[in-house]
Amino acid sequence: MKTSVSTLPFLKTAACPASATLLSFRTGSASAKVANSVQQHLESCDFCNAESRLLAHHTPNRKGLKAPEIPMNLRILAEAILSRR
Repeated sequence: MKTSVSTLPFLKTAACPASATLLSFRTGSASAKVANSVQQHLESCDFCNAESRLLAHHTPNRKGLKAPEIPMNLRILAEAILSRR
């Protein structure tokens, strides 16, 4: 006998808060209204709950630091792949 289990897809939807909003919630810099909304959303969204826990490890970018440049051979490959679309 097979039992049917209904699961929600594990993905971000249009109803999910942006990553920046989740980050401000995690750091405590969100307004009370936004924090309340995010908290309610996290109670029912496994994806955002996981993303929020991941964002707990985020280190803010400090002034004067910039992202490293992509290696030229990787840039050429990425541009070739993206230009096919």
